[in-house]
Amino acid sequence: MLTCPNCHASLEDGARFCDSCGAQIPTVQAPEPKPIYCPHCGKPTTPENLFCPECGKPLNGTDTKPSPTPKIEEKKSKKRPKTGVILAVLGVVVVAALVCVFVFSGSSTGGSSKNYALYIKDKEIYYTGFSKNDPRQVTSNLLDGDNFDNYDLAVSTNVLGAACQLSEDGSLLFFPDRVGYYDDGFSLYYRNIKKQKEEAVKIDSDILSYSVSKDASAITYLKNDTLYQYDRKKDDKQKVASDIQRYFVSDDGKTILYLNSENVLYCTVRGGDREKIDSDIASLDYVSEDLSLLLYIKDGTLYQKKNGKDKVKISSDVESVITSYDSGEVYYVKADAVEVPLMDYVYDDKKEADASLTEPKAPSWSDPDYDAKYEVYEQEYEEYRAKVNRDSFRESLESQKIQQKNYTLCYYDGEETTTITDSFTYSSYAYATDKPVITYTAYDQSDDIGIKLSDLEGTYEVNDMVTEALYSAAERYISVGSTATSLDLEEAMGFFISSDGKKLYYLDEIPEGKDYGELYQVNISSSGELEAPEVYDTDVYTDSIHLVGDDKLLYFKDYKNDKGELYIDKEKIDYDVDLYSVHYDKNNDCITYFIDWSSDKSYGTLKVFHKKEAKKIADDVHSYFSLPNGNILYLYDYSQKYYHGDLYLWDKKDTEKIDDSVVCIIPVY
Repeated sequence: MLTCPNCHASLEDGARFCDSCGAQIPTVQAPEPKPIYCPHCGKPTTPENLFCPECGKPLNGTDTKPSPTPKIEEKKSKKRPKTGVILAVLGVVVVAALVCVFVFSGSSTGGSSKNYALYIKDKEIYYTGFSKNDPRQVTSNLLDGDNFDNYDLAVSTNVLGAACQLSEDGSLLFFPDRVGYYDDGFSLYYRNIKKQKEEAVKIDSDILSYSVSKDASAITYLKNDTLYQYDRKKDDKQKVASDIQRYFVSDDGKTILYLNSENVLYCTVRGGDREKIDSDIASLDYVSEDLSLLLYIKDGTLYQKKNGKDKVKISSDVESVITSYDSGEVYYVKADAVEVPLMDYVYDDKKEADASLTEPKAPSWSDPDYDAKYEVYEQEYEEYRAKVNRDSFRESLESQKIQQKNYTLCYYDGEETTTITDSFTYSSYAYATDKPVITYTAYDQSDDIGIKLSDLEGTYEVNDMVTEALYSAAERYISVGSTATSLDLEEAMGFFISSDGKKLYYLDEIPEGKDYGELYQVNISSSGELEAPEVYDTDVYTDSIHLVGDDKLLYFKDYKNDKGELYIDKEKIDYDVDLYSVHYDKNNDCITYFIDWSSDKSYGTLKVFHKKEAKKIADDVHSYFSLPNGNILYLYDYSQKYYHGDLYLWDKKDTEKIDDSVVCIIPVY
C-alpha cells in the first residue's frame, strides 16, 4: 500500500492525488525490463511476451530450436468454447434496468455444480456455501467511487454474476473488485473459499473479460485491448497478443483463438508456434467446441478451416451464415445485387387509353355554341394534362432504378453445396439447433406484383409497395438437409423447430385483433417427409412459446397484462403467472414462478411446480434464484426506498434466513 508523502494517508495503487489532503503524488518510474533475445530470430524483446513480435515463434527460455507446431487435440465437449466473461460497466447496465428477468434455461451453464450463493450487501459481494462459517464478505472495495447506490447495484445483478466464477472443484472463487467506470474494467481477484483466513490474490487490474481453465490453473483475460494469460500456480502472467477484438479459449486453457483489430485471425497453442489462420476476416461465424473447426467470411467468400488442414472454400458472394453444425453442415445465404427500373414493377393500366389522346383545340369565341364546346374542351384538356403528367411519370419510372438484392439459400453438407431456393427472404425463418432442418419463406416468382400506374402518386411509393407485394407473395417451406417441401400455409405465424429437428410447430387460425390462436405440430421424418398437421393445443398466447429442457413446450393461455395461465406440454401449471418470472430448471425438472405479482409493490407469491404438484414457497417475495440442486434463494420484505431485503433459502421443505439488508442476489453462471 502506498502512502501520501504529505499526510501519510494510505493510497490506492496508481493514485495521482491524495484523497485526504489533495496533494499530488509523484510518479514512480518503473525500471525498464531487461531485454531477452528470441532464440529463433535473435531479435530483442521483453520477458512478458509469449511470442516473438518479429517472427511470431514462442519464447521458450534458452531453447535454441523452434518447437514443432502441435496439432490441437480433438475432444468432445458439451460446452461451448469460452469467449471470456464480459463485465460491462455498471453505469451503462443501469440504463437497461434488468431486474429479475430470468431466461428459460437450466440453473447452471457450466463450472462447478457446487451449490453456493453470491449477493450484494453494504455495496460489497458476499458468499455463502450454507455452512456454519458463512456468509462471508468477498470484495473489499467493489465500486471504485461513490456514484453508485443500491439501485444501481440491484439492476446490475446479471452483469456481476457474469463476472464471478467458481472453479470446477468448487474451491476457488474468481470475482471482480474495484469496478471502474465505462470501459475501465475491474480488478480481478481469486480466493480459496474453503480457507476463510487466506487473503484474496489479485490477478490484474483494468480487466474487461476473462476465462478460467477447467483446472483453474490458467486465467486468460483481456486488459484494455491486450490479451494475457496468468499462470496461477506460478503467479506469473504472459502477454499473448495486442489489439484484440475477440477471443476463444479451450477448456484446458492451452489453445487460444483470437481476432485482432486488423481482422487477422490467429491460433496459439501453449509451447508451440502462433499460427496465422487468415487475414481480412469480415465475420467469424462459427467456432466448434474444441476450436478445431472454424467458419468465416473473407472478401464475401465463405471458408471452412479444420485443424491441421488447409482452408476450404465453400462459396463466394456470401451474405451471411444462417446456422452451422459440428458435423460441418451449414445453411448460408448468397446475395446478388441488381438494379431494376421502377417501371418493371408497375402495370401501366393507362397505356392504351393515353396512346389515343391528343391535345384538344379550344373552340373559337365567335362560335355560337362556344359555352357548351368550351366546357367539353376543358374536360378533354384536363384528361390530356393528366396524360402528359403520366408520360412524365413514366419517364421517371424508367430512369429511376431500385437497388434489389436477390438472396439464395444454400446448404453445405461438409463436401458439396446445394441451392435450396434463389428467392429466400429474411423475413421469417427458424432452424433446429442439433440437426440441419430449417423453415423459411421464399418469394413466389411466378406471381405478378401488379402495382397499377394509376394507384401511384410518386416514385417514392414504389419501393415500399414492391417490398410489401413481394412479402405478401412469399410462401412457407421447410428443408431437411437440402430437401425442401412447401407447407402451403398462408396465415400461419410463429414457426419454430425442436432442437432434434423432428417436430415443427406454428400458430394458425388467429382471430383478427387477438393475440391467441391454435398451436399446431407437424412430425418430420429423417428423410424430410412431413406428416399431417395436428392441433397441439388451442387458444395459445402467440408471443411467448418456448422449448425448454428436452424439447418440452412451455406457453401461456388467457394472457393479459403480462400474466396468464402457464402450461407445459398441455399440462396446466398455474394461473395468474407473471410472464417475466418463469424459470425452468432442467436439472431438477421443475418450474419456479410468481403469481399475484404486484408491479407497484414489486413482490408476489413465489411458487414451484414439480412432479405434477405446485407448492407455495413464500408470499411477498421480491426476487429469487434457483440453485443447481433445486433449492431456491429469495429476497423477502424488500424495501423499495432503500433497495434491500432479507435473504432466505428454501430447501424444498423448510426456509432458513441467510442474511438481512441484502440488495440483490447475484445469479450464478
